[in-house]
Amino acid sequence: MIRRRKPLLDPATLPEDLGVDWSRWSDGRAYRLKKKKHFPNVEPGHARRACEAAARRMGKVARTTRDKMMPDKLIWVQFADFEIPEGQPCLRCGSRRIWRLHADFARCPSCHAQMILAQKGLDDVDEDGPAPKQKFAARLRALSNVHLERTGDTGESELYNGYAEQDDGTRVVVLAEFTLDDDEELTTENMFERITHAKVLPAHLFEGMVDVEALVARPASDWDLVL
Repeated sequence: MIRRRKPLLDPATLPEDLGVDWSRWSDGRAYRLKKKKHFPNVEPGHARRACEAAARRMGKVARTTRDKMMPDKLIWVQFADFEIPEGQPCLRCGSRRIWRLHADFARCPSCHAQMILAQKGLDDVDEDGPAPKQKFAARLRALSNVHLERTGDTGESELYNGYAEQDDGTRVVVLAEFTLDDDEELTTENMFERITHAKVLPAHLFEGMVDVEALVARPASDWDLVL
């Protein structure tokens, strides 16, 4: 017997939290959540944003990501007490002795607070300063085979990175930033309206840091945006 896949639910018909008690996973550990088991039958991107919004309502922060093996069904979530820029003291007790747990998470050994190390927006690392979004949209439109993955947010913007190809076939690493909108998922249809920054860097500059060949080998389903 053929089992037909049920159509996705419209998030607009659900509560803001999608009817999920996100506090169940707010103890600071990393959890892998499954569609239709832990959250409704919606696009994982909607569940990620609902989780991050729920964390803010709880006075916490959360970092979410798609599961690489099953990006259409699974997400990973991890809550923390607050977010701080890297190098800053603990917001709870002022201690500067911070233990990094992994790339984005840290813990204060003095008061045991868990924290997310804030990701900088591209304005913070772009020597050219701000520019109109049309410039950044054109920068992305000039590329082909663009693959982007959401890596987090700054509170106001969503951060993406990935790879693409220039006209001559040269591979480049792409860093992009888009306006954060809790009510609308970022898609290939609206991304150029929401783009606020984009950097395109030759892939060879990242030798030893980024395995571009491994990125290219990943299936399209692993990526959030494919152009």
